[in-house]
Amino acid sequence: MTRSRGALALLALALVATGLASSLERAVSPLAPGPSADFAASAESTALYCTGLGTATTGGHVVFTNLTSAVRTLAVSVVSDTGVHESRNVVLSAHASTSITPNAWASGAFFGVSAIVSGGGVVGAEVANNDSAVAPCSGSGVTQWYGAGFDTVVGSSATISLFNPSATPAVVNVTTVSASGFSAPAPFQGFAVGPHDEVALNLGSQIVNTANIGVHVSVLRGAVTVVGVQSAGTVASFNVGQVDLSTSASFALVTTAAKSRAQVRVSNPNDVLAQVTVKVSLSNYHIAPEVVEIPAFASGLVTITPNSAIPAAGFASVALSSSEPVATALAVGSSALTLSSPSPTSTTWLLSDFSGRGFSHAVLTNEGASALTVRVVNVVSSVSASASLGAGQTSDVRALVASVPTIQGLTLLLTSDRPFAVTTILPVNPVGPVVASALNGG
Repeated sequence: MTRSRGALALLALALVATGLASSLERAVSPLAPGPSADFAASAESTALYCTGLGTATTGGHVVFTNLTSAVRTLAVSVVSDTGVHESRNVVLSAHASTSITPNAWASGAFFGVSAIVSGGGVVGAEVANNDSAVAPCSGSGVTQWYGAGFDTVVGSSATISLFNPSATPAVVNVTTVSASGFSAPAPFQGFAVGPHDEVALNLGSQIVNTANIGVHVSVLRGAVTVVGVQSAGTVASFNVGQVDLSTSASFALVTTAAKSRAQVRVSNPNDVLAQVTVKVSLSNYHIAPEVVEIPAFASGLVTITPNSAIPAAGFASVALSSSEPVATALAVGSSALTLSSPSPTSTTWLLSDFSGRGFSHAVLTNEGASALTVRVVNVVSSVSASASLGAGQTSDVRALVASVPTIQGLTLLLTSDRPFAVTTILPVNPVGPVVASALNGG
């Protein structure tokens, strides 16, 4: 599944969160948050837009990182869903990062953040409280957005956060599908998102006590940035969704640990049935593919864990194919499930330690039929190395490149002449990490 967009000029942040543990077989509280889709959080863009952070479960901050050796000035604006606006200039030194906490700037429940950059080379990511979820800041709005797997069952909440980065109003329709079928709630049709405004749609206000909801955001005029926020208790995740439906999807590093749950959730917004096949690769085990049929205008799922046909044996790689283009998400957790979008592939990735806590795993995956060479460059020191990644191979970057013994506090540029995927696991406490992929473009 490749949705590349051409050259370093289009680096996009794909921060995935799935849950596993330091000890894979014994993990009992895996967390899973955010995304894995193509987004235009371009390192060459002069503007970055972020949405989805709130004051309740997610809290958190936005991290802007200067990849260049020159000083950059950011004109940063924060707007809340209550209409409060605040703007300030922020100076960012060469190779430096700065953190913006939206609810310290403006009052409200959800926030949109924009940064106009004096030159390119700055990237942004939003990080929830306790590093439990991450999401990209993008370089432009979108006109179509699909998200899968949301829950509004008792104890859970799902919010679609929309930010209009332009000076003109945007007009939006939001529809949903679930096991109960298609829904187009009247309050979600033809509503306006004002210039530079933030709107938070509570799915549960219209789709009550429902599991596995698929969402389609269609922008009739203008463009918006979109992030889905899934919350359960104190656990939150960002679902950055997909800008296009797809007939394939992949998820690296899916937990099979005992006492955990992992599901591939599928949303079929088409008017025909979709036959979905899920293949699971796990250690030396041979696992028969799981096949499900998702009715038209409905949602469904495939359970990876617990599943009597899939042993508890650490990380699994999951590949999905569908007879019709669909939206997908990985739901992982123990008591509370969190969501992440499918892993993309790209020729250019930026792997940056936004949380400052490093990674317990950082793996590269070659989904192609032949070997490829990956070049790894330390953005600050310019030290570089190359490594070969075999066909179908998944390998930790530290095993491939001896000059990268750790990824704490580092910013690495990874490139190849053919697309590959990057997935990282961010350690959290209690046991069970957050996966956060990297900046991708290419």
